[in-house]
Amino acid sequence: MDTLPEYTRHLKIDDLGLDERGHYCLRVALEDIHLSRARQVHGGMLFTLLDAAMGRVAMSQLGGDFFCPTVEMKINYFRPAATGVLRAHAWVVNTSRQLLYAEGEILGDRDQLIARATGTFFIKPRDSFVNS
Repeated sequence: MDTLPEYTRHLKIDDLGLDERGHYCLRVALEDIHLSRARQVHGGMLFTLLDAAMGRVAMSQLGGDFFCPTVEMKINYFRPAATGVLRAHAWVVNTSRQLLYAEGEILGDRDQLIARATGTFFIKPRDSFVNS
């Protein structure tokens, strides 16, 4: 399934959709474009992967009538990665009338925890979203 925006496709992130637990899953096979000058996955790449996974799980729960821009996100980096495949999965923890709270994590080839994040997303009706 390729429903991710152009930015995420440009980073060669694969959209795996929802799993049996209701977690939204993404995957990326690491290449040079994902690495920092230190030859490790760039922190911004890990942040993007988690933001995309949490945003996708939010959208999947809310349905097509809503957008959910990121209000706040916190990430913890646990270990570096430089090669192999990274898998991100995210899940919704709580939803209120205006906000959705999600969590996500990235695992490496041997299921080692690479990074974990929490995020808050604003629930906004699609017809009120302004493109400029």
